[in-house]
Amino acid sequence: MTQAEALNILKTGANVFLTGEPGSGKTHTVNSFVAYLREHGIEPAITASTGIAATHIGGSTLHSWSGIGIKKFLSEYDLDAIASSEYVAPRLFKAKILIIDEVSMLGKNTLDMVDAVCREVRHDPRPFGGLQVVCVGDFFQLPPVVKGEEASGFAFESDAWQRLGGIVCYLSEQHRQDDAAFLSVLSAIRKRNIEKPHLELLQNRTDDHHDLPKEITQL
Repeated sequence: MTQAEALNILKTGANVFLTGEPGSGKTHTVNSFVAYLREHGIEPAITASTGIAATHIGGSTLHSWSGIGIKKFLSEYDLDAIASSEYVAPRLFKAKILIIDEVSMLGKNTLDMVDAVCREVRHDPRPFGGLQVVCVGDFFQLPPVVKGEEASGFAFESDAWQRLGGIVCYLSEQHRQDDAAFLSVLSAIRKRNIEKPHLELLQNRTDDHHDLPKEITQL
């Protein structure tokens, strides 16, 4: 799917999972969608799974936006407290579109909690209280962030994800690299589908010299 095709789907108001290999234009497509929304007087809620990812897109963490903070689960008391918050509740109630970047790093419990908060605050039983939800990321990349022995499933394993029923927009064009052989190796590694030509290409790039600059990257 091209960026233009994905953008047209986003403009329909559908829930979307925007994905693709690195360099396929996920960020560019989201930025184009945000620009389109702002041209029409709509300010989307732009969030990400981590603080660093949030700074890259000029947004906030999903945890902060939704008011769940560092909670691992929500009690009825927690839901009531968030729903009555003078800071969080108006923000969620007025929102129309929620963008979640780097969704691969988001645990399934977190997504379920945000879904519950949105439904409670917006008094709407639909997934995420009826918001258009745009999840962006690549599940071949970084997994959910956990501490120690803590277990956390992927976002797509959550009940909220299943109920959302988003359209998968897989961007297939490559805008970062134009070296076909290199792209073939990257794609093979990504899919764990290494074949003889890939190994031969990598072996041809090896070097046993010990006088390489210290700052050079070595694998």
